[in-house]
Amino acid sequence: MGVSDRQNPADITLYAETDGSVTVDTGARYVPVSEGDLERILDRVAADGGAIHLYGGSGRADDGDDPAYREADPAMNAAGWVLAMAAERGLQVIRGE
Repeated sequence: MGVSDRQNPADITLYAETDGSVTVDTGARYVPVSEGDLERILDRVAADGGAIHLYGGSGRADDGDDPAYREADPAMNAAGWVLAMAAERGLQVIRGE
């Protein structure tokens, strides 16, 4: 889902990258954002009544045979960080594949 595909113009699309960074969809490409910038972006989305479309950081299925890996997975940590900040602001998060 890109910027032009959103139904609500206040919605935003984020991607939790495999290296642990978070990028935002600008319409033409995904651009990395810093912690401070992401906080300001989420504050604005919350003020405008938007939602977050979050991709990446889903990890792989855990069948119980492997040791816990999610704690060391940078993408999972990035997604968790975005989810926590969204919860603080009361934002709806729509997870994508």
